[in-house]
Amino acid sequence: MTYDLNTPGVARLWTHAPDWTAGYRVRRAFLTDIFAARSSREQRRAIRDVPRLSVEYDALVSGDEQRAADQFLRGGMNRPAAMPDFSRFAQTTGGSSLGASALTIASPPAWVAVGQVLILCGAGGVFEAVVVESVAGGTVTLVDPLAHAWPSGSVVRPGLFGLLGQARGTWHKPSATGFALGFNVYPGGEPPEDGGSPSDTFNGLEVLSQEPDWSGPPSMDYVWPVEQIDYGHGRTAQFRPVPQLLGVLEAQFTGLSVASATAIEQVFLRAKGMRGSFYRSTCRPDMVLHADVTGATISVEGSAIADDFGATDFAAVSQAVEIVQRDGTRLRRLVTDIAPSGGNTAITLNASVTLTTATTARISWLPRVRFASDELVTEWITPQLATIRTAFQQVLV
Repeated sequence: MTYDLNTPGVARLWTHAPDWTAGYRVRRAFLTDIFAARSSREQRRAIRDVPRLSVEYDALVSGDEQRAADQFLRGGMNRPAAMPDFSRFAQTTGGSSLGASALTIASPPAWVAVGQVLILCGAGGVFEAVVVESVAGGTVTLVDPLAHAWPSGSVVRPGLFGLLGQARGTWHKPSATGFALGFNVYPGGEPPEDGGSPSDTFNGLEVLSQEPDWSGPPSMDYVWPVEQIDYGHGRTAQFRPVPQLLGVLEAQFTGLSVASATAIEQVFLRAKGMRGSFYRSTCRPDMVLHADVTGATISVEGSAIADDFGATDFAAVSQAVEIVQRDGTRLRRLVTDIAPSGGNTAITLNASVTLTTATTARISWLPRVRFASDELVTEWITPQLATIRTAFQQVLV
């Protein structure tokens, strides 16, 4: 048994670009240890501080590229490899001549870091892997001199260092092959990522506020565990130790810009997968404001909410709402009491609001959730547009 060290400089370079009609998928995977009490309250521990990183995509190659790709796989598929991460890039802001040992990148991203491999991507299929020795401002000093001259505006991508985990070639004709590829980055060799900081918070937690794509409809699994004991004869006994619904909401976010996709990825990074919790609105009109109000108690139409939640102890069960105004303003409040009121429902909030029926667009439940999986897949449809489909598990704490 051998261990490959994190030495990107020894890796063979795989450069074949994605067929964007099939997308480019980046998978991040944490590992969470969850201990759940009988009441479904959880203690969650992140086993990985940095997620495992892998990519999957299709590459269509022909001619010389086909021969090079085929020979790469035949002769060295089981050896360390490096490839560009086609989902991220920066550009040089100054030229670098052949033999130079520095690049100029204004405001280098987090993945431009000491010891990391970068891949310069040029016209005509020219690629060059370099290793960062130091970073000072916008000057990136390299371990070895450049083998090519690179003009200002050259594309620089983070290098992924690891193993080609899978590859399947479809021979469309003798000189053209479509490869379906999977690349697993070595743990510890991932390009550094910027976890950022929450842009929106409520009640001491961050809020994931992106609206879902309703054309790829969200789905909800309604989960409320009940313990049932069957003695083998007679009636069964039911115990209800879980104080509220623990729904699992799956949603798709499409047409994401680089910034929007990065924002969701950063929530996932900060949460360490399933470990952390945050608030996520249902994004639906879960209740309708009955009358204008200035104060801490709002009236919503119908008595169904009071019938279902009137006996809830909100000191023990956390519940919150998000109120969206027609001008885009979002108000978030904790619920402290729910009671019937003349055929409608009175909801008492932890702070006053001023609302009118004419200017209130939506009132949604705002549950506290965590990611329902330790894996997050970002599918890049183009280099600038992405889709993320993920699920959120409602939690008690």
